[in-house]
Amino acid sequence: MKRVWAVLLGLSWVCAALAWAQAGLGPQQYHQQCQALYAQGDLNSARATCELALVTDPEYLPSLKLLTSIYLERKDLAAAKPTLEKLDRLAPNDPEVQLLTGWARLLEGRPADALVFLGNQGSTQALILRGQALEALGRYEEALPLYLRATANAEGRLGAARLYQRMGRLQEGITLLGDSPAESVLRTELQWAAGQLGEAAAGLEATLPRLGPLEPDYNRALGLLAMIYYGQGVWTKGGWVLRQLSARVGLANELFLRTWPWLLTFLIFLGIVLYGESRIEPMRTIEMSGEPIYGPGTLYVWLTGGLVLAAIVSGWVGFSLYGNWLAIFTPVQSALVRPVFYFLLGAFVLLITYNRLRRHLAIHLGLPRGWIEGLWAGVVLLALLGLYSLVRKPLGLGEVPPMFLTFVGFALLEPVLRGVATDALRERYKELALPMASLLGALAVPGPTLFLVAAGFFLGWLRGRAGGVWGGVTAWVLVGIILALIANLPLVRTLL
Repeated sequence: MKRVWAVLLGLSWVCAALAWAQAGLGPQQYHQQCQALYAQGDLNSARATCELALVTDPEYLPSLKLLTSIYLERKDLAAAKPTLEKLDRLAPNDPEVQLLTGWARLLEGRPADALVFLGNQGSTQALILRGQALEALGRYEEALPLYLRATANAEGRLGAARLYQRMGRLQEGITLLGDSPAESVLRTELQWAAGQLGEAAAGLEATLPRLGPLEPDYNRALGLLAMIYYGQGVWTKGGWVLRQLSARVGLANELFLRTWPWLLTFLIFLGIVLYGESRIEPMRTIEMSGEPIYGPGTLYVWLTGGLVLAAIVSGWVGFSLYGNWLAIFTPVQSALVRPVFYFLLGAFVLLITYNRLRRHLAIHLGLPRGWIEGLWAGVVLLALLGLYSLVRKPLGLGEVPPMFLTFVGFALLEPVLRGVATDALRERYKELALPMASLLGALAVPGPTLFLVAAGFFLGWLRGRAGGVWGGVTAWVLVGIILALIANLPLVRTLL
C-alpha cells in the first residue's frame, strides 16, 4: 500500500511541475513548439499549440501567420478568415501576410486576385501558389517556369508534371517526378497516358502498399490500376481490382453522378414516347405503298448500330496506337480517340441511312443556299457551348472535345437527326416529333448530353425555318473551325 501511495505522490509532483512549467511559457515558447509540431506534420497539435500562444498574446504575429497557414493547408477558409483579417489589420504590407491572403483568394476560386497579392515573391511557397493561379487561368506557358523553379518541393514537381500532362509532354513529366507516393501515382498516370501500360501497372502495384488505406490517392490508384488492366485486356486482374475498389467506394453512385444527364434525358424521352403511344388510335384501314417504310424502331436500330460500330473501331484505333482498349477514357489519348469516335459515329449512321433511304435523305438536305443560315447559327452554338462550359465542371457534365473532327461528326448526324428522324417521329407522334428528335440526338451521342439537348432544340427550329438541314451542317462545321483556331487561348482552355 505504501508503494501505491509513493507512486501517486510522485505522479502528483510531476503533474504539478509540468503545470508550473506550462504556466511560465510565453508566446515565443508556444510558437517554437508549434513550429516543431508543424514540421513533423502534426497539424492538429500544431494548431492547438498556436492557439495557446495566442491566448497569452492575441496579436503575436508569428503564431497568427502559422495558424493561418495551417488553416489554409487544411482548406478551412472559414477558420482562416478571422486570423487573416487580424493579420491584415496588424501588418497589411508584410510579404508573408500578402502571401497568405493570395493563398486564400486562390482557394476561394479567385486566381486573378491571388496573383495581385502574390506579386513577384520568389519563395518556394509563393512560386507554387503563383503557378497554381496561372494554371487555373489557363496560362500554362507562364505557370510552368514557376513550378520548375520550385522543384525542390514535391508540390512544385507535381504542378509541373500536371502541366506537362495538359500540354502533351508526358515523358518530361515522368522524368521530373520524385519517389513520394503522390508523385508515384501521378507518374503512373502519365505512363498510362503515354501508352506505357506495363510500366504504369508495375508502378501502381509497387505504390499501393506505400499508401495508407484512408488516403484519397489510394482509391485513385485502385481505379487507375483497374482501368489499366481493362485497357490491356487483362479482364481477370481488372475485375479483381474493381472488386477491391467497390468495397471502398459506391461505384453505382459514382456511375450515377457521371451519367445522370443521360438518364434524365432518357426518362423524359421515354415519358414522351409513352404519352405519344397512348394517343395513337387503332388502324381501321391498311395503305399499300411501293416506297420503303421506316418508323421510329428502325431509326433506333440504325443509331444503335452506328454507335456500336463507332465504339468498336475507335477502341481498335486506341489499341493500335497506344495498346489501350480504353484510350477513349484515358487522359491525352482521349484527345485524339474521342473526336475519332464522334466522327465515326456520324459517318456510320449517315452511311446506314443513306444506304436505305437515299432519295429521302436528299430531300431533307433542302436547298444548298440554306448554308447561309449556318453562319449566324454557328455563333449561337458557340454561345450555347460557352454557357454549357460554365456549368460543366461544377455539375460534373461531359466535355466537348474542341477538335475539328468532333464537330464534323455532329454535322454528319444532322441529316439523320433533324431530317429522317424528325419525319419518322412526326409520322407516328405528330407535334411531339421536334422535342423527341432533340432528345434522341442527345441520347445517341454519349458525352455532353445537356449541351446536345439545347443544341438539338435550336437546330430543329432552324431546320423548320430554313426548310432543310444545310444550315445545321454549316453551323457545326463553323464551330469546329473556330474552336480549332482558338483552342489554345487561356480563356478557352479554362472553359473547355
